[in-house]
Parts: sequence; C-alpha cells; structure tokens
Amino acid sequence: MRRATGWALGAAALASLLAVDVAAAVAPNGPRLAVVKATWRPSRLALLTVGPDGGRPLRLAGGQHDGPLWGFTPLSWRFDGGQVAFTGIGSIFLASTTENGAHRLNVGNAERPVFAPDGRSIAFTRFSGRDASVWTVELASGVQRQLTPWRRGLRYSASSFSPDGMSLLATRSDSRRSGNAEPVALHLDGGGVIRLLRDGLEPVYSPDGSKIALFREVGKRRTNDLYVLDTERRALRRLTRTPHREEYFASWDPSGERIAFTRFRRANLEWANSIVQINADGSCETEVLSRRRTVFFGPAWQPGPGREAGPIDC
Repeated sequence: MRRATGWALGAAALASLLAVDVAAAVAPNGPRLAVVKATWRPSRLALLTVGPDGGRPLRLAGGQHDGPLWGFTPLSWRFDGGQVAFTGIGSIFLASTTENGAHRLNVGNAERPVFAPDGRSIAFTRFSGRDASVWTVELASGVQRQLTPWRRGLRYSASSFSPDGMSLLATRSDSRRSGNAEPVALHLDGGGVIRLLRDGLEPVYSPDGSKIALFREVGKRRTNDLYVLDTERRALRRLTRTPHREEYFASWDPSGERIAFTRFRRANLEWANSIVQINADGSCETEVLSRRRTVFFGPAWQPGPGREAGPIDC
C-alpha cells in the first residue's frame, strides 16, 4: 500500500476549511458531487458541490486567501445527504448543506471518515507512522471502538460500509506477509476479516451492495486503474486503462449507474489532475472537472431521494 497510504491517505487534510465563515447553503435539487478544490497563487482551499457536469458550484466551506494546503483525502456523506465528513488536523470535521461552516468531532488522531448507513456513527482510521487501525465513534455519545488490531507493520484503512451496516470495507497491508495492499471486508458481527482479492485498494460498495469499486496497480509503471468486482459472481471488470495516470477516490452515484474518481498525471501528482466519471460497465468516460494549476480531489456523490444521476449518456 505504498502510495495509497502515503500521500493519498495522509493525515491533516482540509483543516483550513474551518477558518472562515461561509453563507448558509441550500443544495440545489438533483445529482450533486462533493469535491475539494485547491489552488495556488493565491492559495485557496474550498469544499464544493457541483452538478454531474461540473457546473453550478456551491461552496459549503473554505475558500479563504492564503490558507494552508494539506494532503489528499476522500469525503463521506451522511445517508440523507445533509452532512459531509472530512479529515482535518488530527480529527474529523462535519460540514452541513444548510448551516454555516463546519464543526470538529472530539476524536483525536482520526482520518478517512466513513459514515455508517444509519448516520449514527463514523468509522475512521488512526495512523501512527506506518501502522494504522480502524475505529468507530458514536456521534451521540462519543464512545469509540477499535475494530482491527494494532501492531507494528500492520495497516488497515477504512473506506466503505455495506448498505446494511454489517461489514466495512478496508485496505490492508502487512509487512509480515507480502506488504502489498489488499482489499478486505471486516464483518462487524464477529465474522472476522475476509480478503476480497490478492491486491487492490480503496474498495467501495455500490448503493445496493452488489458491486465493489476499487483500484489495482497494473502495468510496468504500477499505476492505479479502476475496477469493479461483482460480489456474488466474484467477477472482476477493468474499467480504465491509464498507464501514465494515477487514479484514486471512487464514489458511486445513488443510482449505482456511474462512478466518479480522481485522476492524476503520474509525472506530477500535485499539479495536473481531474475529476472523471464513468458508467459502471466501463462506458462513456467523461471529465467532470479539470483546470490548470488546480487540484480537485475526494469526489463523493451526495445521497438522498432525487439525487440519482443515472447512466452517462454518450
């Protein structure tokens, strides 16, 4: 799990979103995609939602002048689309679609938040150097629970709950074994940990749980491409072939018909990237956002009734 748990899963992202008041925002009807936009000269960091074509931007938080720029992290929505969770300095923060700014959860050393399907708890990853474990926190009580063991050389990173909340997808690497990143399912009813594939990272359930989007390192350059795994037939489909690009942060739209993700140019991850969407069958790949000297990352489709984007028409 070399790059995915290095910069892509790094700590301290988006804390500057809290340093400025923003106007209360009411999300427009229809499909919306949350993204983080980072620019330089002047440096600005903002949490936005946009339409499926990248238009009608709405700022939820951030956007101040000369704020600090942090590492990359995915976003996670509450089931009703009312709040989006993100990583800040040493903790997790929630931004609302109807209120000003964002607030911090009382959870130390927490990254990569993942809302549970009922919205009552959040899974997160706690890092210490090259080691990491997965925890949950109950939002009402603040009670924390450790889900995976902690030992040197072992790293778990949470990424997606199943629709019924009974399992949690994660990426695991273990230096005592191969050290490679592998997608796993943590069965929260005591069923243990199931390895889904021998290699892969950032697995994410589709809305109905029938498929899992994930990335695998392929080719001589070992770059990440997007795949979809059928959970019943165990069939694996490759959706993208980008030998000179890196891809991360998959998110299914509420209809389960399309997937958004981030694509970076391998030569310079920080400066040339785009938000891309593609149908779940690999057809109709289209670019949502791309701009020179601008970084977009962490795409997350907003859930809720009437938010289904459906298949891309090409």
